Amino acid sequence: MAGLNIPGTEAQEAAQGAADSGAVSGGAVAEQGQDAVSTWFSDPTWFDEIEDTTWLTELGTTVGDAPLAFGLQILADAGIALVLFLMLWFIISRWSRSSLRTIEQRELWDDERKDAERIRTVLLRRYLVTTAAFLGGALFLGIFAFRYNVPILRGMAVAVRDWLAGGGIGRVLSIVVVGLIIWTLLRVVRKTARALTPTEGQRFERQVARAATIRSVVESAARIVLVTLFILFVLGQLGTNITALLAGVSILGLAVSFGAQSLVKDVITGFFILVEDQFGVGDVVTIAGLTGLVEQINLRITTLRDLEGRVHVIPNGQVEKVTVMSKEWSRSVIDVEVAYRTNLDHALRVVREEAEDFADALGWSWRVMGPPEVLGVETLGASGITLRVLFKTLPKEQWGVSREFRKRIKARFDREGIDIPFQHTTLYWGEGQMPGVQEHRALDSAQVERESISTD
Repeated sequence: MAGLNIPGTEAQEAAQGAADSGAVSGGAVAEQGQDAVSTWFSDPTWFDEIEDTTWLTELGTTVGDAPLAFGLQILADAGIALVLFLMLWFIISRWSRSSLRTIEQRELWDDERKDAERIRTVLLRRYLVTTAAFLGGALFLGIFAFRYNVPILRGMAVAVRDWLAGGGIGRVLSIVVVGLIIWTLLRVVRKTARALTPTEGQRFERQVARAATIRSVVESAARIVLVTLFILFVLGQLGTNITALLAGVSILGLAVSFGAQSLVKDVITGFFILVEDQFGVGDVVTIAGLTGLVEQINLRITTLRDLEGRVHVIPNGQVEKVTVMSKEWSRSVIDVEVAYRTNLDHALRVVREEAEDFADALGWSWRVMGPPEVLGVETLGASGITLRVLFKTLPKEQWGVSREFRKRIKARFDREGIDIPFQHTTLYWGEGQMPGVQEHRALDSAQVERESISTD
């Protein structure tokens, strides 16, 4: 293609001569190619070239003289464009399949979110395939315009040829190589993160959520860093002033940091909450006076749902003190009251027997970790004596264990005749101070006198 004689402006002929003779360096050729495009667009005579139909006459002559050779040449050019399209299509398909597999492996995503991400990935794949087809078509038109001197596309084709001849091929290859390296590094980071934060075989939901969240943070951070470096590399290869770009981005980042201090605090606090495993999804916690089940936790917020179904969204920067009621194990503390006239030794023996039977009961033994502890007399209250029993349970099982044991101990006390006191009040007025006492005494004295008279 380099040997074709293409008429045009002086800048184009200078660039063509430099490329053919090799007297100009690669950088100079690229600069001349860019100047050729600028000159071609700034030259008012380019509109006259549109009306020039000489190329059509020459094309008709070529087709008439050697139609078979012309057809084979068109097929060869179309084959080159098709190869480019297939290469891009292969890369896009690999990316699409990898993205769909990643969506399926998201442990914390529900089916609705997975469906939405699948639709987004499929649509993006269609757009990318369309772009690849457009690039293939553009390559074919460029080759056609370059070969048969089509006026409108000729200047662009010459500029692209000069850029490629002046080192553009090397830049394109370097971009492809660096892109493959970035893609390989991303795969290594993803596999390493999955190996360091396994979710298979975890016993509790909170452990799965923590591992999945940390893995997502690591993969996202690595993706942002590597993709940013790749974009900067591509811009540098295309001749962009990276220094000025970085300076502008730095100033913008400084301005954003002043206005997003609370957001930065939320993210840093959330990161340490996840790394240190302070609490996680599925835990029952108390934060800032709010108690509930942790439904979601990420780098910015923690979401709680209380017993009444209300959802509380708490920024991680406001998490100063946390009470976790379901980490590793829990404890059920049960206080049972008996009346003051109850034989305490008998009551303690009954409570101990019932607690041991409950710890071994079918359907409840797996919730209790170890033998129960009967501490004895806890308090002497206004209406009765309080006995305390402790059960060590699995996380979040302490409330169910407490309710079931109270039900069982009530039935056992009824069978044993042990009274559970109820609150009552006795009023003592003092000797002779109760209202009506004097009247009762006078009546009693008169009755005694009447009985003595009747006896006489």
